[in-house]
Amino acid sequence: MAFHLASSSGASTVPSFGFSVTEKLAHNNYPMWKMQVLSALKGAQLASFINSEAKPPSSFLEPMKVEDKKEPPKTNPEFESWVAKDQTVLHFLLSSLSKEILGQVPTTVASAKEAWTAIDGMFASQSRAHIISTRMALATASKGASSISEFFVKMKALVDEMASAGRKIEDEELVSYILMGLDREYDPVVSAVAARVEPISVGELYTQLTSFEQRMEMKNGGGGYQSSSNMASRGGRGNYRGGARGGGGRGGFGCGQRGGRTSGRPQGSFQAGVICQLCGKEGHTVVKCFKRFDASFTGPP
Repeated sequence: MAFHLASSSGASTVPSFGFSVTEKLAHNNYPMWKMQVLSALKGAQLASFINSEAKPPSSFLEPMKVEDKKEPPKTNPEFESWVAKDQTVLHFLLSSLSKEILGQVPTTVASAKEAWTAIDGMFASQSRAHIISTRMALATASKGASSISEFFVKMKALVDEMASAGRKIEDEELVSYILMGLDREYDPVVSAVAARVEPISVGELYTQLTSFEQRMEMKNGGGGYQSSSNMASRGGRGNYRGGARGGGGRGGFGCGQRGGRTSGRPQGSFQAGVICQLCGKEGHTVVKCFKRFDASFTGPP
C-alpha cells in the first residue's frame, strides 16, 4: 500500500493515502469493500482509529507547578496529531463510498469511528441475511447428476461466500455438508469416514470420493457412473431389460414371446420339441407353464 507523509503543526506527521479502493461501496459489495478498507488501514497502522474504543488524547497538557504557581495550560501536540490522522482516515472512508451510500451516512459524523459505525450498522442486517441463506444452501446442497469434481466446486463457492461475509467454515463442518449431499451409492464412503477416529480433511475426502467414483465407472463398463436419481429418470432401464413388456424380462416368466423361449419358464430352461399341453407353446411342459396360475386363461383356440 502506498501513502506519503505530509507536514503538520509541530513535529507531527499525517499519513495521507495515495490511492482509493478499486471499487466504491455499493449495496451489493460490502464484504469486498470492507476487506480492502481494513487491509489499507492496517497496512498504514491506522486501523485503531475505527475501533469502537478509539478516543483522542487530552487536548491540553497537565499544568506544571512552579513555586506553588500553576502555569497556563498548553496545547497537547499529540492531540493535534491524533485529530489530523483521524480526519485523514475519515476522508479515506467517505471518499470510498458511492453516492447512494454516502447520502445515507449522517452528516453529523465527525470522526472515523463514527463513520465506520454508521456504515457497518447499515450493512449488518444484510450480511446476516446473506450468511443465513448461504448456510441453508450448504445444508441443502445435493450432488445430484453432477460429478464429484463439480459438486466440490459448488460447495467451495458457497464456503467462499460465507468467508467474504465474515463467517469462516471449518473443514470438519464442510465435510459434514458434503457427506449430507451425496447420493446413497456413496454410503460406503460415508460410513468409512464416520468410523474414523481422526477427522478427515477436505482434500483427503475429495481423493476418496473421486477414487470411488472411478471404480463405479469401471464397474459400469466405462460408460460413466449414474446415480440413483439418473436411473430413476431413465425409468430404471439400467436395472431390467424388457421389464415394461409384461413380465418378459430377464429372470422373469411370460408367455407370448416369439419362439416361446421366454414363455412360461425361467430363461435358460428351453426344451426343444416339447409342447405345453396348456398354452400350446414349444419349450416347456405344463408343470413349468406360467399360465397354469392364470385363472382367466382358457387355453389356445
